Amino acid sequence: MDKENFELEDVKEVLDGLLNDISPSKEEETKIKEFSKKIINELYDELNNEKLRHLIVDIVQVGSTARNTNLKNDYDIDIFIRFKKGVDKEVLKETVLKIGKKVIEKLNGKYWIEYAEHPYISAKIGRYDIDIVPCYKLNWGENIVSAVDRTPLHNEFLKKMLKSNTLNNEVRLLKKFLKGIGIYGSDLKTKGFSGYLCELLIIHYGGFINTLIGAQKWKLGKKIILNEIYNIYKLNKDYKFADFKDPLVVYDPVDLNRNVAAALSKENFCKFIFYSYQFLKNPSKDFFYDYHKNLNEKLGNRKKGMLFTLGIRRNKDIVDDVIYPQMEKLQKSINKILIENDFEFLRCGNYADDDMCYLSWEFLVWELPNIKLKIGPPVFNKKGVDNFIKKNDKYFVKDCNVCAYVERNYKNVDELFEAIAEGKLKKKISYPKYVSPENAVIFKGIYKEYE
Repeated sequence: MDKENFELEDVKEVLDGLLNDISPSKEEETKIKEFSKKIINELYDELNNEKLRHLIVDIVQVGSTARNTNLKNDYDIDIFIRFKKGVDKEVLKETVLKIGKKVIEKLNGKYWIEYAEHPYISAKIGRYDIDIVPCYKLNWGENIVSAVDRTPLHNEFLKKMLKSNTLNNEVRLLKKFLKGIGIYGSDLKTKGFSGYLCELLIIHYGGFINTLIGAQKWKLGKKIILNEIYNIYKLNKDYKFADFKDPLVVYDPVDLNRNVAAALSKENFCKFIFYSYQFLKNPSKDFFYDYHKNLNEKLGNRKKGMLFTLGIRRNKDIVDDVIYPQMEKLQKSINKILIENDFEFLRCGNYADDDMCYLSWEFLVWELPNIKLKIGPPVFNKKGVDNFIKKNDKYFVKDCNVCAYVERNYKNVDELFEAIAEGKLKKKISYPKYVSPENAVIFKGIYKEYE
């Protein structure tokens, strides 16, 4: 799809008015920089006080506030303490927790411990959300020791590329657009676009509008290789890159064996193509402000089938990135049982809040007659026929198969869900570690969705 197919002046007019709404003020930018420096200086002081300075190479700020690609009212500050590669992992962990807690307490903040590959400190100080993360100092081309080791190199690459091409505001537009259509975030709950992916797309296409236009040519399995990758690693154009089977493949300039878009689902890949086209055709600020929520409200204003939800108590210590894949696994397992029992559903989905996991369905067919047709073997299969008629006395021939009328195991969805909640289908259903359907609460007339 070429640029001339769209009224780009109308698009630019919408975007010009939007940037003032979504960009932090100069004062906001200055305060974030000053506070970030304060935290870093306090961390250095504490390392010196504890005589631990020799363990680390440096302390750096990373993330969107470091690169000036954050949206207005985004006060996330990500601080990475880079350790020397020879430092033991236990020492790395203990050091960050020790000095991180002291600095946050000194600045009158509240902290808690989060877990990635290493535990790290998350904190709140006034309006600022802070992460203090340990990693190992890597140079370009070196193998990572832990997954977060790449992040400071991501930061170095992006700061250089964005500054030299003045693309910061273009990144902001893409982030806000993705937030508006509900697919911003690479967590396993959202399965969308990460901030890092947004920045790489803007660098590759040269701007927000060009990214949306470029997406109109995407097909499943689209591969994007930044030109800078060839220069960094001195590769020729015939270089064979790692193969990925994801809907979108964007090679990480820091690690060529990593797909930055690995978390993006096929549905969200297609949503981006679709809503990009809709925006380019009919540009409006509406796409940037809760567009997906407004669309869901519109779609919800209709006649509905029968709604059912299974409510499962949640362990609060288990994070979303563990809970959501397990909810999906359980729901897919239950869907097979529903289909086997001829209960047709229009849609299904899952959602978790702090206390509960919710698995929801909207059924087109939720109650059936007690009788069911059971199709047996072809009449030519004598042994199979004998076994079939031993177990089914109401048999007859239909086409070339021996069939029988049998009673259903479950006449309606209520009975099936009750059997699941009572543990009667344990051998037929996958039981994820943290999302067990036993003793689930059955809600009729409710479909619990993302809030």
